[in-house]
Amino acid sequence: MNISYKLMSSLSFEEAHVLFNRGFEGYLVPMNLSFDTFLSRFANDGYSPALSIVAYDGKDPIGFVLQGIREVKGQKISWNGGTGIIPEYRGKKLGYSLMEEAEKILKEHKVSVATLEALSENKPAISLYEKCGYKVEDDLFFLRANEILNSNVPNLDGYEIIRMPATQTIGSDLFSTIVPWQTDASNTPKLGGEAVIISKNGEVQATCLIRKKCVFGNKTENITLFQVKENGNEDALNKLLAYALEYDQAINRTTYNFLKGNGRVVSSLLESGFENTSISQVFMTKIL
Repeated sequence: MNISYKLMSSLSFEEAHVLFNRGFEGYLVPMNLSFDTFLSRFANDGYSPALSIVAYDGKDPIGFVLQGIREVKGQKISWNGGTGIIPEYRGKKLGYSLMEEAEKILKEHKVSVATLEALSENKPAISLYEKCGYKVEDDLFFLRANEILNSNVPNLDGYEIIRMPATQTIGSDLFSTIVPWQTDASNTPKLGGEAVIISKNGEVQATCLIRKKCVFGNKTENITLFQVKENGNEDALNKLLAYALEYDQAINRTTYNFLKGNGRVVSSLLESGFENTSISQVFMTKIL
């Protein structure tokens, strides 16, 4: 093998698309994206061809690491949005060197924290990332609940519910910033993100970040929960979730890459009628 590395910008989008689909061929969750869907990920998920690495054997592209960077309060945070090697080159110990090359790009751009997610059952990938210096920070849940969870949402009893576009919370302390990439407040606005806050006597008690699909004049179709930040006030938390996730409506609800944290929110969701799905991931970080 004659392995070399270049930025993904060395490929046309058509070539990158073919490499992406081949790189995920046969994986635990294989992906075969259309060209348009693949392109949309660069805009929606923040992939950058100028930050992503491609491994070549001679002139042939054989593997990649997709990367993006965002800056939050002066701190640069990166995301590995996918590491893939085409089937013929797997098992040749290319993953470690590919990750090393990807990290060089991050350091050149002064990234301080690198993040990624991996399927919980993909032990070889988790082991590779740990060998590269990443550590598992938390478990990520994909929960779901359909239909009515509580026909009578609780009385607010002096609490106030405030709703605002997620974009208005960027740069604030309402949500955590070292989180799975697509659950950050700066990413969810692209998906129609909304922040829901519960306060009492002017003090914020808990906040959540959601995406709601709803056509004007019609009932909500579905809601996705990305983040919750709470201060230990169980009463406020339960009220917030009931209102933000519309427990009294017959709709589909899901969580996406939802951090377990101290477990209080996950417990509340499960007790309210949410169920686990077959998908789970781990959130991993590395300080650079």
